Amino acid sequence: MEVKTKKADPSDYYLADEIFLTEEEKLVRDAAREFTRKELLPRIQAWDKGDISPHKSHEDLIRSTAKKIADNLGIFGLNLSGLGMYLEDPAFEPISHTAYGAALRELEAADSAIRSLASVQSSLCMFAIYQYGSEEQKKKWLPSLHRAEKLACFGLTEPQGGSDPGDMRTTAVKKGRAWILNGNKVWITNGFADVAVVWARTAEGIRGFLVEKGVPGFFNRCEEKWTFRAGIASSLSFTNCEIPEENLLPGTARPPGKDLACALACLTEARYGICWGVLGAARACFQEALKTATERRLFGSPLAQKQEVQRKLTWALNEIENGQLAAFQIGRLKDKGLLSHVHVSLAKYNNVSKACDVARLCVELLPADVFTFDAFHSGRHFRNLEVVKKYEGTHEVHTFIVGSAITQLNAF
Repeated sequence: MEVKTKKADPSDYYLADEIFLTEEEKLVRDAAREFTRKELLPRIQAWDKGDISPHKSHEDLIRSTAKKIADNLGIFGLNLSGLGMYLEDPAFEPISHTAYGAALRELEAADSAIRSLASVQSSLCMFAIYQYGSEEQKKKWLPSLHRAEKLACFGLTEPQGGSDPGDMRTTAVKKGRAWILNGNKVWITNGFADVAVVWARTAEGIRGFLVEKGVPGFFNRCEEKWTFRAGIASSLSFTNCEIPEENLLPGTARPPGKDLACALACLTEARYGICWGVLGAARACFQEALKTATERRLFGSPLAQKQEVQRKLTWALNEIENGQLAAFQIGRLKDKGLLSHVHVSLAKYNNVSKACDVARLCVELLPADVFTFDAFHSGRHFRNLEVVKKYEGTHEVHTFIVGSAITQLNAF
């Protein structure tokens, strides 16, 4: 049997994209890659250091970027199989979960905040409305969210609770034909959005609600931060915030003990995308370090000729490729309806941690101006990935989710 060999390509060393992606999935990946190259990479460093011109505000920047993603990629909710009936588009064709993951990987090669924008809009909010909303809610929100005419945010995390959403203090009390919300949410991506998917404790258990922008008693405050600077994180507060009873997501009504299942299912959707996305950031760091080490000469030879540099680059490539194989496997499981939240936890446990390590190593390989805003991208990825390791379930939380699954003993 003749063995066909190809020159080793560090951008797809094991040929995983080449072999595992269908032609249709490659089209989705290529569109996202080209969009990233043309629309995001030339601007992301300026956005990171606060230069958002010609946009008048950071909110304008986020809305404009979301609209460009929608117009060029149509990625928001595109992996929801039944979305087409709400778009009234006979030509609508959903994409596979694997294609969706590959697209998020390409977006995060620019910046984690951009992938987070897509994850929140699509995996958290559109999924929540699609999965648990009424027909009226789906018709009202899914088309405009898909086209990024409206933006959504997801309010689960609270100041005192953090990784323990079961300690939820935000309440929703029924009053006639309305619900009265009181409480606080923190670290909310795009808290300025047109609608918030908010989780609150009722007399019957934790439920999901749609809270529209501008409702009296609903406030958001943007937080200053030194990472994810291309995006917006907010604190949300609700003070006697009255919303109509039809804004309850009816599918979130679950019996006590299972009332967090819907919120956690949304998190699983977002965590799946993270498992793909961080590999884009890690590979961007690797490629930047490889290029610089090859071109830069120290002590009479290219930096890449030094044994220690080659050792570090080989280690980084190995971790990226291993993470990529894990991403493709959970993609295949999800496409076949076999993916469990514990599968996603192990993939996030591995891929995010290794992406952080790769970014840190690449920063070590680059000159000191890696810590400036303009010279390199790896310093920004390093900052961002440390946040990704903490949000959507910390590294420790995913450790104990997997540990509980394999021992049948709950460590929480």
